[in-house]
Amino acid sequence: MKISIITVCYNCSDVLRGCLESVARQTYHDVEHIIVDGASTDATVDVARQFPHVARILSEPDRGIYDAMNKGIALSTGDLIYFLNADDILASDSALADAVSLIEKDPAGDVYYGWLEVRPLKGSSVVYKPLGPSHAAEIMVTGCLPHQSTLARKTVFEKTGVFDLSYRFHADYDWFIKVIGDDNIVLKSLDCAIGSFREGGASSQLEKGQPEVFQIQASAPIYASREWDKRRIELLQEAWLAARIENGHLRAALDQSRGHLQNSSIGRFIRSLTWRDRLLNLLPARSRYALGRVWRWFVPR
Repeated sequence: MKISIITVCYNCSDVLRGCLESVARQTYHDVEHIIVDGASTDATVDVARQFPHVARILSEPDRGIYDAMNKGIALSTGDLIYFLNADDILASDSALADAVSLIEKDPAGDVYYGWLEVRPLKGSSVVYKPLGPSHAAEIMVTGCLPHQSTLARKTVFEKTGVFDLSYRFHADYDWFIKVIGDDNIVLKSLDCAIGSFREGGASSQLEKGQPEVFQIQASAPIYASREWDKRRIELLQEAWLAARIENGHLRAALDQSRGHLQNSSIGRFIRSLTWRDRLLNLLPARSRYALGRVWRWFVPR
């Protein structure tokens, strides 16, 4: 089972090496790694050329990240397509082998998503373990399935079409909505970590494109019912309340301990973080990634 790994990049020479090294270390070798570069002006292409496992490098101007991803799909020859951002890595050296092993045991799926390691700019990493496919539509109301840990059969794009370039920030979200809403596409979950996502990249700039998410939801057939209107409101309220409650608990805890921590090294570290960062460090792994998407547009700094 051949995997086409597509990495899109532009002026990413400072982070691309880590991405390429993580692929080169994989114990699963039936892989083609395609680099789609947007005509970088730094050493990005030179870095990519240093890795023998890279099957194809395309460097030319594009219309943005999703245009580059569509070019990668067109170039791919694998059975499965996996998008690995230039500033992300695979969760372990056996990440692809683990995923393929599970897929071979349950081959009826078209799109598979696994766990996602989230590496914050400060603090320790956590693993986001999304719920199973029966919860996918609800997950998409206040968050998204982890595209950094998703493998899709190439044939799926013949059904959904490629990424819609009318969306600048959330064309991958739109694609997931199409997958979930198509009865002819089988969605499966994998109990293994695949991608390792570094916060701060393009995928982290979620608040800029939040109107796109509302637009996509409003036009999605899967949400076109009174029942879903009610359920979406409930889910958004729950997410908003969860963020507010956690924030209130955090502020109270910090106020209570401020006198003890004021002059300690821990206290100095805490004061260096925004309250959102502090809250992230207290949240359980499952909610940390999903809730992070919510408070960017519900909770002020």
